Amino acid sequence: MAAQAVGMAQGCLDQSVEYAKMRKQFGQPISNFQAISFMLADMATEIEAARQLVYHTAVVSDTDDPESTKLCSMSKYYAAEMCNRCAYKAVQIHGGYGFMKEYPVERFYRDARIASLYEGTSQVQQIVISRSLLKG
Repeated sequence: MAAQAVGMAQGCLDQSVEYAKMRKQFGQPISNFQAISFMLADMATEIEAARQLVYHTAVVSDTDDPESTKLCSMSKYYAAEMCNRCAYKAVQIHGGYGFMKEYPVERFYRDARIASLYEGTSQVQQIVISRSLLKG
């Protein structure tokens, strides 16, 4: 699930970069505006952080490390919440077009919400993480 959330967020970023380079306002691409470029930078940074957490979790899980359960919950929790933030920013970048079915971010926005619900809500993941920290 965490890897799927990373993939959805990457889709949001890819679509947003393409749109920001194409869409013009005030005679220039909106990618030239600092507010847009900062949202893209935030998205890219969060996606990479989530991707690395997922990769690390996969490596640790392959070793039967007792920390793998906590790391799985951390990965799912962080990636799902990050995906929601990226989908929100993608819609912001697209403006009104972000809600039109002709644009992929509309679907990403709807699908991102489910990432924090199925296979354990974000709150369930927080419970697993905190119990792991507090045991013993």
